[in-house]
Amino acid sequence: MASAERLEAERRVEALRSALLTAVSHDLRTPLTTIKGIAHEIARGGDASAATIVETEADRLDALVGDLLDLSRIHAGAVRPNLEVNTADELVGATLQRAAGATGDHVVRVEQPEEELLAGRFDFSQSLRILVNLLDNAAKYSPNGSPIDIRVARDADRLQISVLDRGPGVPLAERERIFEPFYRPPGVPPDVRGTGLGLSIARGLAQAQGGALRYETRPEGGSIFTLELPAADIPAAADSPPETTPRVRPHGPAGGPLP
Repeated sequence: MASAERLEAERRVEALRSALLTAVSHDLRTPLTTIKGIAHEIARGGDASAATIVETEADRLDALVGDLLDLSRIHAGAVRPNLEVNTADELVGATLQRAAGATGDHVVRVEQPEEELLAGRFDFSQSLRILVNLLDNAAKYSPNGSPIDIRVARDADRLQISVLDRGPGVPLAERERIFEPFYRPPGVPPDVRGTGLGLSIARGLAQAQGGALRYETRPEGGSIFTLELPAADIPAAADSPPETTPRVRPHGPAGGPLP
């Protein structure tokens, strides 16, 4: 049994090493080639405004290096989440603000229970990063203008925050592979950028908090990604005013409430 576990661990390390080499040879080399070419043109008296492309590609490299460092920390067990009681309402609100630029023309609709304020014990910044990644993916792979839904619920001792889209979904054979580092589903349009690290990092951050990240097919078409976190109870204050505002809030392209 121990031998089989060791072989499996070695297989995963080798797969990660191979994927890392692929990333270094392609995802790092491509923007570096672009930067070098444009810098050469500018030096020869070319259009100085092309420097904005250099900045964009440099940002892309910086993001990739950051993701690689985060992935290595996750695999090394070096992630130390700051677990505190936070409300789902605050987390979802911060997610909508952070992801406003990525959601584009998609209307984001939020649905959560009216009768209670749901909370969990989790790392706020790490959970925010997970949800922003899920919203970004939903916007990337969904038809233009299609709605994206966020649903918040509690199931026993688990706080559940789901992101639902109207995209093509994920074939059965790919549903676990999408969480592997550097994996990119076949047939991804060339204009959809990404390194295939987002979902792997998101699941690792969820597990580091005692949570989980899972995928399921949306019955009416599309995908459902659910972040599960340890739930927490918030004592109700005796003098707190009753909830009067609706807790289903659609958000428009700019991230603000629809009229």
